[in-house]
Amino acid sequence: MTITTMRIALATFLGTITYFLFSWLVFEGLLGRFMAAHITALPGFRKAGDASSMLFLFLSCVAYALLLAVVFERWAHVRSFTDGILLGALVGTLVACMTDLYWYSTSTFFRSLLPVAADVAAAALTVGLMGAVIGWYLGWAKGTA
Repeated sequence: MTITTMRIALATFLGTITYFLFSWLVFEGLLGRFMAAHITALPGFRKAGDASSMLFLFLSCVAYALLLAVVFERWAHVRSFTDGILLGALVGTLVACMTDLYWYSTSTFFRSLLPVAADVAAAALTVGLMGAVIGWYLGWAKGTA
């Protein structure tokens, strides 16, 4: 395993843990009731809490963290907390806009643009923090190599 691959793997791990925990706090804790009041409860769309798979939720966080870690390390050369939060927030905003605007345009899931805006802002915040941790780690690891 190369040093670069090891840096990406560890950045992915740290980003995953950050995103998993912080996203739960933001999306379930802070926005949970708000979003539930502003989206359509589609029968069979959302699983009950105990039917959800924490493993697959965690793996989705791994995929997002790996995406940022690879882009930051290989192409964007992000090496700081500040650069990581900025690029992470940009990526989070764009991905959330892409998915939320798709759902808004093709379904009745979102009742208005208010929950779309809240979700996009929350994505900017959570993915920004994940990017900050990944950027910080890549800068720290590069300095110790």
